[in-house]
Amino acid sequence: MAKCKIIMHNNAPRLEIDGRVVAPVLYGLSDIPGSDANTAQAQRNIKNFADAGINLVCCDTGIHLGWHKVTPFDTEAIREEIGAVLEANPDAGVLLRLHMNPPYWWLRDHPEECIIYRKPDGDVPGIDDGNSDRLIRDDFSCHLRVSLASELWQREANDKLIALLEQLDGTREGAALVGIQPACGVYGEWHQWGVDVSEPMKMRFVRFLREKYGTVESLRRAWNDPSVTFENAGFRPEPWRPGDYGNLRDPRTSQDTTDSQQCNQLVVAEAILHFCHTVKEYMPDVLAGSFYGYYFGLDGNTATVKGHLRPDMMYADPAVDFLCGPFSYGENRKTWGVPQQRALLESNRLRGMLWLTEMDQEPSGTNMFVGGDLSRLDETIYMLRRNVLQPLLGGQGFWYYDHRIIPRLLPEDSENKAAGSVYRKHGWWERPEYMEEISRLQRLAEKISQKEYKSSADVLLVYDTESFFYRAKMKDNYYRMHESLMRNGVVFDTIYSNELEIADMARYKCVIFANCAMITPEKRDKYRRLTEGRMTIFVNGSGFCDGASTCVENVSATVGMKLKCTDCDVMLYEDTTIAHNGDYNPPLAVDEDESDIEVLTHWENGEIASAIKGLRVYYPYPSIPTLLMRKLLERAGVHFWCDSNEPVIAGAGYVTVNCQKAGERTLTLPSGKEILIKTDGFASPIYDIQSGEFVM
Repeated sequence: MAKCKIIMHNNAPRLEIDGRVVAPVLYGLSDIPGSDANTAQAQRNIKNFADAGINLVCCDTGIHLGWHKVTPFDTEAIREEIGAVLEANPDAGVLLRLHMNPPYWWLRDHPEECIIYRKPDGDVPGIDDGNSDRLIRDDFSCHLRVSLASELWQREANDKLIALLEQLDGTREGAALVGIQPACGVYGEWHQWGVDVSEPMKMRFVRFLREKYGTVESLRRAWNDPSVTFENAGFRPEPWRPGDYGNLRDPRTSQDTTDSQQCNQLVVAEAILHFCHTVKEYMPDVLAGSFYGYYFGLDGNTATVKGHLRPDMMYADPAVDFLCGPFSYGENRKTWGVPQQRALLESNRLRGMLWLTEMDQEPSGTNMFVGGDLSRLDETIYMLRRNVLQPLLGGQGFWYYDHRIIPRLLPEDSENKAAGSVYRKHGWWERPEYMEEISRLQRLAEKISQKEYKSSADVLLVYDTESFFYRAKMKDNYYRMHESLMRNGVVFDTIYSNELEIADMARYKCVIFANCAMITPEKRDKYRRLTEGRMTIFVNGSGFCDGASTCVENVSATVGMKLKCTDCDVMLYEDTTIAHNGDYNPPLAVDEDESDIEVLTHWENGEIASAIKGLRVYYPYPSIPTLLMRKLLERAGVHFWCDSNEPVIAGAGYVTVNCQKAGERTLTLPSGKEILIKTDGFASPIYDIQSGEFVM
């Protein structure tokens, strides 16, 4: 068996196999029957990717296939999946996405271990509509599912995992394993199925309260409730409970909700760690990791249910080698979009955690023609580069997913009806034109994996996970901040607030606290020290909660200028009216003498909505308009890479401009060297940052 591990080498997490650093790029098969490794299309494409220099394959299977009610656990179906990969490419290394869902009969036999869904109109059990030939189906529709807090499920699933690992040991299939990715929850991506108020979850909540508070007296003080006990404490994780202070929760009155939601998140992280520990115990030379660490694209209002809000637990545990997840579909699938990762890549790099992005984007025109529309080849290449270079130039990895198109997205006149079928016969990447580009990108990925990593960002976006527990309502609009930066041609890093202390703060000229409603006095002092001497932008009520209270005075202390509540929610900026319809209540106004500040925008009622005081900026919404952002970035002395409004991706010694239209634009390197880029349409040319040399 190969010895696989993640090492911190050349300033980035690297995949090492048998002592050799390997580019973390894979070909990924999906869960649909048409993507089974033994199908004709999978066999063709595993070979195609091997010819392109990509010998790592992610295949999808489940523990339920060998988990029987009467007969002992067997590995036949799982070994067949791995074996089929080796038939196509004997040199392949396999990352096994292993769904830990119990079989259907188990759910029927153990209703007490299944989720009870809390809905606004009451609590309901999951819908039992029979077995399915596809495991991932109706996961968002309140169907019969195991509670992720079920100790019985975790114990029995773990027993089956141990049996699998023991039986794979010493086999050809076991020797091919590079990693195992335990999966469960919605789509196998460890999102809670819904608001779970089952008995297993409630039992875990009692233990959670005992672990957190220790004594009943401490619990009563925290909950401000003289009658509460560990046994009668109400479990109330529902995100739709109203806020205490506009859309914000106050720990003096809503700690019960905060604790319930924190327990909800803890359960998911514990289950992942439980299975990863087993993988590392029985196969220490195989990687263990999981879908986890999504911050964006989750719908902010339900992040406390389906979010991944305990990345600190993953970073701290040596049993977790990698995290992974798809990019945000909302923008990355648009030709005119601005690329976005769901994860905070710089935090992963700083913690030595390998991140793998699921590059889930088919060639342009696949919804109309088998193999895509070759008349749109430039567009396909442009999007392909854009979507794989963002993780690569962030010091991370990815896989080329090979899935299907959602049937409702197929036009009636489509000539590729099979594109939406779970039994399709053609892979996304089979055309030679696509594989030639993938070969070129693979050679670049191999170069990147061997060289010293350096970020090219001079803007830092800071995000917080704990803040979600103090928001009763939060529109997930933080991505617009990314768009505003990218449309200005600047390069930025994204991190969790916990990594500020280990980040290279000297290279950042502007720091933006993008979602940090919860800032304790200790953190407030730390952030001020770490950001001293550079422009610092606080948005959307940063620091409203200090851990003990929620009030406007906390924001004033964080921002460094006096603020007050206002009854206006319509902001004026030049000729534009910006309204958010109560999404970010309570709105605040700057309450400073105008001679002491520089006013940026006003509320409709004439009060000051945003302002600069020294190097500190307050802005009331989570996204700043592009032109106003430009003004702030110029003041900060940030480097502008491109003079068009097209996204730039830079890092690891390379830069690409996502050219979205025909014409000319100038790329300006940090050295001052200018490069004229002329295109006839969509293109993503790549350049060496030091020399300015055209790479591809």
